[in-house]
Amino acid sequence: MPEQTIKDVKKEIFLIMHKAQEMLELAEDGFAKSKLASLDQAEDLAKEVHVREDALTATLAKMAASNAESRAILGVPAQIEKIATAIRRIIENSRTRIKEGQLFSDKAILETGKLFTKSKEVLKKAGEAAMTGAKAAVETVIADSNTIERMTSEYATAHEDRLASGECIPKSSSTYLCVLYAFEDMAAHVKAQGGKGVGGLV
Repeated sequence: MPEQTIKDVKKEIFLIMHKAQEMLELAEDGFAKSKLASLDQAEDLAKEVHVREDALTATLAKMAASNAESRAILGVPAQIEKIATAIRRIIENSRTRIKEGQLFSDKAILETGKLFTKSKEVLKKAGEAAMTGAKAAVETVIADSNTIERMTSEYATAHEDRLASGECIPKSSSTYLCVLYAFEDMAAHVKAQGGKGVGGLV
């Protein structure tokens, strides 16, 4: 298989990951500013990620029979689509929050802000790691994903304390937790991409 073909595949993986990153940026804008238009744009990108994932997986499947490097990254596009699916859950819960006029505590807003920031950084690094395959870059992506998972766990515990003390509104509680768990799942899929997919590029 010509080397350029593998390079093209890596470039496409990078582009799809960048689309997921754009999705998250739009989801953050919609969440923070209650902008439905931004959430709609993010949904459009989700559809694009799905189409690109199908095409790229089909290409890799054809290459995999005779190319070990293609086999090593065969599962990466599907993991990126799962990342996009996790972001869609943030989008859906943001819509619910806007529609129902749900209020989050200042701490909950601060926590989600930190998760958006960290997750955007991780998606950017994951795309770059897919292109370079550098071991240090892959290890950083996995470590940062672990950090996000720890953050979501800590924030869920803190939220329970706020709920018990009456600081949080029960109506908004499930929405906030759904957002937290979506970030947690996103990190898990980024980590899976790094460990099984991008790691295979090293």
